[in-house]
Amino acid sequence: MSLNAALTRLLEEYPKEIGTTFTGNPLADYVRNEIPNYIKEIIDNNDRYVIHGSVGQGNWARIPWIAIFDRLITDTAQRGYYIVYLAREDFHGAYLSLNQGVTSIREQYGAEAKHALKIRAKDFIARLGGIDSNYIQGPIELKASQASSLGAYYEAGSICAKFYEVDNIPNDEVLENDLKQMLEYYFVLSSGELLRTENTTKEDDELQYEDTSLIKEHKRIERNQKLAKKAKEVHGYICQICSFCFTNVYGEIGDKFIEAHHLIPLSKLKGKKIKMNPKRDFAVLCSNCHRMIHRSSFVGDINEFKNNHFIM
Repeated sequence: MSLNAALTRLLEEYPKEIGTTFTGNPLADYVRNEIPNYIKEIIDNNDRYVIHGSVGQGNWARIPWIAIFDRLITDTAQRGYYIVYLAREDFHGAYLSLNQGVTSIREQYGAEAKHALKIRAKDFIARLGGIDSNYIQGPIELKASQASSLGAYYEAGSICAKFYEVDNIPNDEVLENDLKQMLEYYFVLSSGELLRTENTTKEDDELQYEDTSLIKEHKRIERNQKLAKKAKEVHGYICQICSFCFTNVYGEIGDKFIEAHHLIPLSKLKGKKIKMNPKRDFAVLCSNCHRMIHRSSFVGDINEFKNNHFIM
């Protein structure tokens, strides 16, 4: 997939699809699933970030979006701050914006919410200390048709942004560099916030503990990444399902690239402290097999997955 092609398809096809059936629509599925999956690849499947695409709930949204949430800050578009691709309501272009969740602000400030969002955006800009001159600082123009719509609040909530005209969307290299630069800004803000809110937490005494009840989420993610790295060192860099080797296909850039797969889903560890073994509790899979095993009923058993789903 191409990020240029993804944005172009969204802007060109979405206005035509608004008048069609919402349920089961291919473009809706494309925005919800395929674009987020591609963005995950661009950011190297970093566990820290959650990517979500939306075209509305039950009905077509005026402004579709694809957001990147730092799970240490937020995992929802309703609160916190995050990176988001926002289509303009007239679909003449789209923004890549570091923006704010507006629902919580509207609940807190009521009629003064837009003013509050603008003030908060200025504070975030000051914290960053320096934003590239190629970025728009402060409010953006989404051509929101109603002053009370979410789009109008997203206009006010933007911290910094890049605008891409539908007929002049940059190539993938530029788009990916813009996204990575925005991730740096996001990281600066989130890291500063974590330092300010850090409190004394019980530290783990060993690398291999996955404790989801006693430690902060950011400690869990850091440890999880170390476990994943160790699992790759133990199992090697060849997919344990299809035997795909990134180095053989992509050469130097594929060297030591593989994805670590939890054989015990993290969702099942909630409220527990379980000793994780990089060899026993992980497998290494290529990107395709990793996605497919999560669509199956054999997430914890790669042999059963191979027997039931893998076709040579």
